[in-house]
Amino acid sequence: MRLKTLEIKGFKSFADKTVINFDESVTGIVGPNGCGKSNIVDSIRWVIGEQKISHLRSENLDSLVFNGSKTRSASGLAEVSLTFENTRNLLPTEFSTVTITRKFYKSGESEYRLNDVQCRLKDIQNLFMDTGVSTDSYAIIALDMVDDLIKDKDNSRRKMLEQAAGISIYKTRKKEAKSKLDATEQDLARIEDLLFEINNQLKALESQAKKAEKYHEIKNEYREVSIELAKASLEGFNLSYKDLNEQQEKETDRRHQLEAAIATQEASLEAEKLHFLEMEKSLQQQQLAFNELQQAYRLKENERNLSAQRIEYLKEKLLSLQQFLDRADGQQKGMQESMSFTSQQISEEEQILARLQDEHQTLEKAVQEKTTQLEQARQQVEVSRQSYQQTQRKQFDAEKTVAVADTSVANLQRALQQLESEQQHRDSQSLQLTAEREQKEKSLEIKKTDLDQLQQHQDRTKDQILQTQAILEQLRSELAEESRKLDAKKNEYDLLKNMIDSMEGYPESVKYLHNNPAWKANVPILSDVLYVNEEYRQALENVLEPYLSYYVVDNLADGLSAIALLDANKKGKANFFLLDQINALSASPSSSLEGSIAALDVIEVEDRYRSLATHLLGNVYITDNEDILKNSHGQIVIEKGGRYVKGKVSLSGGSIGVFEGNKIGRVKNLEKLLGVVQSQDQKVEQLRAAIQLRHNEVIAFNEDLRETALRQTEKEILQLTNEVFALQNKLENIAASQLTGEQRQNEIRTQIEQTIQSVANVRGELSNLTGLLQENTQQLQIAEEAFRLGEIAYQEALRQFNEFNLGVSRQQSKIASLRQEFDFKNSQLSDLQVQIADSTAQVQDTLKLKEESAIALEEIEKSLAQFLREKEEQEKLLNIADQAYYNFRNQLSEKESSIRLQVKEKEQVEFLLAAIKDKLNDLKLQLAGMKERMSVEFRLDLESILGETRVTETPLEELQASVDRMKKRLENLGEVNPTAVEAFTEMKKRYDFILEQKTDLVTAKDSLLKTIEEVELTANQKFQDTFEQVRSHFQKVFKTLFTEDDQCDLVLEDPTNIAESGIDVIAKPKGKRPTSLTQLSGGERTLTATALLFAIYLIKPAPFCILDEVDAPLDDANVGKFTNMIRQFSENSQFIIVTHNKMTMSTVDVIYGVTMQEPGVSKLVTVDFRNLQ
Repeated sequence: MRLKTLEIKGFKSFADKTVINFDESVTGIVGPNGCGKSNIVDSIRWVIGEQKISHLRSENLDSLVFNGSKTRSASGLAEVSLTFENTRNLLPTEFSTVTITRKFYKSGESEYRLNDVQCRLKDIQNLFMDTGVSTDSYAIIALDMVDDLIKDKDNSRRKMLEQAAGISIYKTRKKEAKSKLDATEQDLARIEDLLFEINNQLKALESQAKKAEKYHEIKNEYREVSIELAKASLEGFNLSYKDLNEQQEKETDRRHQLEAAIATQEASLEAEKLHFLEMEKSLQQQQLAFNELQQAYRLKENERNLSAQRIEYLKEKLLSLQQFLDRADGQQKGMQESMSFTSQQISEEEQILARLQDEHQTLEKAVQEKTTQLEQARQQVEVSRQSYQQTQRKQFDAEKTVAVADTSVANLQRALQQLESEQQHRDSQSLQLTAEREQKEKSLEIKKTDLDQLQQHQDRTKDQILQTQAILEQLRSELAEESRKLDAKKNEYDLLKNMIDSMEGYPESVKYLHNNPAWKANVPILSDVLYVNEEYRQALENVLEPYLSYYVVDNLADGLSAIALLDANKKGKANFFLLDQINALSASPSSSLEGSIAALDVIEVEDRYRSLATHLLGNVYITDNEDILKNSHGQIVIEKGGRYVKGKVSLSGGSIGVFEGNKIGRVKNLEKLLGVVQSQDQKVEQLRAAIQLRHNEVIAFNEDLRETALRQTEKEILQLTNEVFALQNKLENIAASQLTGEQRQNEIRTQIEQTIQSVANVRGELSNLTGLLQENTQQLQIAEEAFRLGEIAYQEALRQFNEFNLGVSRQQSKIASLRQEFDFKNSQLSDLQVQIADSTAQVQDTLKLKEESAIALEEIEKSLAQFLREKEEQEKLLNIADQAYYNFRNQLSEKESSIRLQVKEKEQVEFLLAAIKDKLNDLKLQLAGMKERMSVEFRLDLESILGETRVTETPLEELQASVDRMKKRLENLGEVNPTAVEAFTEMKKRYDFILEQKTDLVTAKDSLLKTIEEVELTANQKFQDTFEQVRSHFQKVFKTLFTEDDQCDLVLEDPTNIAESGIDVIAKPKGKRPTSLTQLSGGERTLTATALLFAIYLIKPAPFCILDEVDAPLDDANVGKFTNMIRQFSENSQFIIVTHNKMTMSTVDVIYGVTMQEPGVSKLVTVDFRNLQ
């Protein structure tokens, strides 16, 4: 797998689309600080899935998008694409080129794409798993990561070795298996809790069932009559409630069954995935072996071609050598004859040279005499010229001084005029700016006054708003409280009114008479005649309970007419108090009972019913002291809360029912509740009106706020302040310029006077120098003429000598040329003789090599045929394994789909259970009122009879009478659960079913534990093997980067716990004995970390490696070692180096220079060193 291209657009400082091609092994990225080099590294880290924004040197995702510059607007999208060539099938995909893309929009949306198809981050991570490419792998190394590696921050050493060992996929599988194990254990725990709960219920039901069997005969009769009575009132609810209960249990069991099945299949799937992983590894190994065989075949084929070419070359060489030997024989004879002729020519020319040398000496003496005479004339000319030049320089200096002075005076006078003009302009400008500043200051004072007034109004309005809002919140709290009270009273009123209208708790016969217009409608019931304060209501109701449903009639005739009406319509029986006969009795209250309250003192009753009240309660007293019971003599004593009633010889009591105390004084209580409700309703309306009033006040106050005017005034004040400040600055600058101008004028006037005075003396000296210069000119002309005549005589003598000297030189050159020709021919003859001997030997050697090459070619042809057969066989096996791999992967996909369907079905079951629960709750709410009444009157559980139908047509009144009789009998027997046996049987079946589900879950748990154990064993073994290999390579690479005498080692901190053990690095370079790596120098730490990194690369090289300024701490010698190591490893991996080091730059193949020609925008400049070599 090779990195091909990186495309960046809108990411950090790369505003334009930028493409980086990684065609070569080593690519360098250079540039000045702050130009955006490291943004390239950040883009690669980001596109392969980096999630920690701090690792990208940013604060949030928005900062990854180009934020604009002075000349460019901000970008709305950051996009990075990274393209790989899948040359070695390292990536698990059939594509030869893979491009991953990551996008982030400033709106907050982001996406990943794989070959331009949208995907998930998990897909990218799975693609690169165990390839050495990830955000935390050893493929991207920055300088700070070297320190992390040295300090072993976040266990970074172990993470790198795990990636090299290729156990990331095992850790992922283990994590998935543990997650499923946790889910299985949770399901198991739920089932354990359920079994524990059901077991407790079973024990209780078993005890109840035994008791139920014991009292079955008595209970059965009571149960039948009671259920029949309840069914008469509840015939519409039974079937629904039973169906829902059965459906709920059925769906609950189904959910447990699905959970167990899912856990079992997932455990089986994990085991198959482990096998699939082994198949995948095996397929990769077969592919690798096939690739190696194919490579060996190509190498052998190349070797055959080379052998054939060598034989052809040897044939051509033999032919060439034979032709050379034929030509060399003739050349040797010709050279010997030529050398003899040249030797004779040399003797003749040497005789001519001897005659010429005698004449040469005479001419040389004449030239020397002329040279002496010419030198004397030259010296005289030089003396005259120096005198002339000295005078000329003095004249020039004087003229220069005068000219400079005149120019300086003129310039100073012009500068003085310019300063005076500028002074006048500044005076005019100062007056104008002063007037403008005064006007702005007046406007500023006016605006500040306006702002103070607005601010005061704003503060007052805001205080009023806060005060009103506080009152409003208080009123809303009061309204909520009063509304709750009103709702409570209304609910109480409605409930009481419904109970009165429906005559809740009264026999059917009483209800019939009450609703029958044929009887007197104004006849009251005893419970409506009396009114008792709530404090004593339960106590008195316990005493009056047998009489509360009695009608109070005026005389016997009224009672008889009611009885006749009931008898005629078969509506049961009713009881009556005869008011005229009670009034005839002379009943009076008994004597008081010390420490108690007379019942007559706590009731309200009309005068016409006073005798009846005295008759019923004249001997009744209320107390909360149990000692009073011992002192009662015939009086009826009741506890204040209604817990017990003490008669003359009897005592009754017990717990207090929910609805006790609700019969007495219902009508009177309803009237009082109506008054309370009306009063509370009026109070709520008053609070609402007050809230609305305060709300309107807040709206008015908000409208009265002048935020816009306030902001506008503040803005105007700021603008005026800035303008005044700017004007003041201008005035101060003008004043400073005025002062400077005046000083400059004075200085210029002084300089003019000084310059005129200093140049007056120079003008007189200039006149004297002009006359002296004319005399020096005449003397120089005379000396130059004498020198000219001497030079002509010297040139003539020199010409004659040179011409003769040239003849001598020509003769000497001719002789030297002949001797050189003779030596050359002699050398050529020697070389030709050596070549003849060498060529003869080469002919013999070439014949021998030709025979050997022919034999080797024949052997290669045989080997090549064998390679071809092996390649075809392995290709067939690889195709079979590849097909099996994809078939097994399809099977896994089908099983995963099946599990997903079951999970979906489980979710549907859970949704259905929730719906059933809601329906049951609705049904329970509907039955709540009836259930409470049934519980109070019949002490029966309504849910236990919902599913049954009536077995008789007995009227409701007769059933009621039968229940009343049996109730007293059953009260002596105690409460018995009538459905205990059936419930025990059903619960036992459910217990056995869930126990079976538990067994399935335990089996699934054991399977998952076994899978985790196998994964851990495989991963630990791979890690142990990789660790030993890295340790060995680390020692070799370390000594290569340091010296052979230096010491280093890798040690497991806890060898007994390979899965979690940390890794200790020992490094002792140059005789040092550091106790920790942090005591090494920066360069030594970098080289140690580099040695560990390259040791890992020897085991499992990453497809590419990015080094971000890692060489910064290294000196030149260590940089050389560092770059040599990179060049060595670049055969298997691509290297991308971000650096400032010139030595590192010189070793790369291609350099990308990052520049910021436009501020804030990074661009690339490419330099290809391959074209410069």
